[in-house]
Amino acid sequence: MENILKGKVWKLPDDVDTDTIIPGRYGVLPSAKAMSRHCMEPLRPELASGVNPGDIFVAGKNFGCGSSREQAPACIAALGIKVIIAKSFARIFYRNGINNGMMLIESPDVPDNCEEGDIITIEVNKSITVNGRTFAFPVFPDNVSAIIKDGGLVERYKRMNEEKEFFKTKGHTMAEKILMRNTGLSDLEPRQLVTGKPDMCMIHDIYTPFVIQQLDKMKFKELANPDKAVVVLDHLMPTNQATGDPRHYRAGIELHERFGIKKIHIGEGISHSLMHEKGYALPGTLVVATDSHTPTYGGGGCFCTGIGFTEMAATLGSGELWLKVPHAIKVVVEGKLPEGVYAKDIILKILGDIKSDGGTGMSMEFTGSTCKDLSMQARFTIANMALEAGVKTALFEADEKTAEYFGMDLKDIEWIRIDENAKYLKVLEYKAEDLVPQLACPQGVDNVHPIDEVAGTPLNEVYIGSCTNGSIEDMKVAADILEGKKIAKFMKLVIIPATLHVYKEAMRLGYIKTFIDAGAMVSHPCCGLCCGQPYGLMSDGEVVLGTNNRNFIGRMGTKKSLIYLSSPAVAAASALAGHIADPRKLI
Repeated sequence: MENILKGKVWKLPDDVDTDTIIPGRYGVLPSAKAMSRHCMEPLRPELASGVNPGDIFVAGKNFGCGSSREQAPACIAALGIKVIIAKSFARIFYRNGINNGMMLIESPDVPDNCEEGDIITIEVNKSITVNGRTFAFPVFPDNVSAIIKDGGLVERYKRMNEEKEFFKTKGHTMAEKILMRNTGLSDLEPRQLVTGKPDMCMIHDIYTPFVIQQLDKMKFKELANPDKAVVVLDHLMPTNQATGDPRHYRAGIELHERFGIKKIHIGEGISHSLMHEKGYALPGTLVVATDSHTPTYGGGGCFCTGIGFTEMAATLGSGELWLKVPHAIKVVVEGKLPEGVYAKDIILKILGDIKSDGGTGMSMEFTGSTCKDLSMQARFTIANMALEAGVKTALFEADEKTAEYFGMDLKDIEWIRIDENAKYLKVLEYKAEDLVPQLACPQGVDNVHPIDEVAGTPLNEVYIGSCTNGSIEDMKVAADILEGKKIAKFMKLVIIPATLHVYKEAMRLGYIKTFIDAGAMVSHPCCGLCCGQPYGLMSDGEVVLGTNNRNFIGRMGTKKSLIYLSSPAVAAASALAGHIADPRKLI
């Protein structure tokens, strides 16, 4: 129904009953349209033939009294009457009238201030105007308004059920499905703006002072959901007084004490690894964090994305944030990975193909037999580094491995999968058997080359760790290659397990001893070299090979140092050789 209605008045008296509206003998006619030719026949025989669609009935009190027959409002609606204004309505007629799609307005004043033939103007939810006078419009509840707007109960439920059938057959990307679940919307389209309510928010130490500063400026005295927030001190650990790190440490504790964030982790490991390890970023949930590599958790089917500290403060205070529904890229990897080729090689190959802006603002969604065979840690590696293509989020389908990792029932998360008829902006297809070890070369994550093109490049240092490749599986890959061997003369090998849990497991399994015996330096869990903190930063002309996610200029030392990125296998083999080396020769 339109927001502004205009119609000619047909004036009717008090106590117009349903037998007058439609005499009983006509109530058995097969349609409301057939009945409408006899509407008001006992009272106004000429009315039925004179009414034009859009005209308005104006009556006195108790309109529609008598029998409850629904044929009465149905035949009025069939005449094209959209509005009836009366001083009062009989109860059942009032409901039946609305359920037939008419707007029934009770007004004590309008009937006394108009005559037949006058023009009434109605601005829905605002006012009624006739003869230069304006009267109040009684606002309808949302559910009643929806019935009137759709043209009655029949049309409303017809539309709703048609939509349900449509949505059953319409495919959605994983990103769309998770956002639909979070927002309660039955459908979404790419580029649509929606308001989501994050299931978890994470702030790491670099941004803790700024989040507090913005919370104070916004006048938030408390958080909307402090139990849905996590503070992790990982980038600036241990703190360096010379660079002001203790301020960030203290701010993290202030968020914990002043704002009631109970989930706080100090020196326990890298935030992105802890988020899935601790079960904070669960399958099917919406998670935001103050870091670009938040898409990591998508390895477990979580819609996760990075935001700035100002938006984090607003989200913590309000419990919600706006999101643009992303277009999506589907990545299909089929087959079995060759020996010496790992998850890192898959994502490096993709980055080399689509470049650093190839997925800007999109959801990169992974499927195929290879992806199903990947371990959870391997999926986290790929999702983590998909960010380097500019994606908003990266997602893997939930399966038995996902359910086991998070201790969940598969039936609760198996909906997190790619629909066959979902619309993807592009589809990338790879055969696992064709893949070889890949390296991102200076100075860009998308400057990717197969190992044969860069093997032999001299190195000064190798770094194994980060939220990309600091898992216990990564430690095993490196330990298996380093076992019983020594790194090259004058080589620096820094190894940093991602979390305390990984560190302890590596100790229990003998990997730490293997690293130390090989000549490596093993540090406590933290971001370390990846985020430019001490731990072996490079000087002019030095070359480092890391298993982390970025090789931007100056990222791991001076702007004249050079950074290569690879899998832990390539890194370990290269540490032994003193130059970039192919691990397949050692496996």
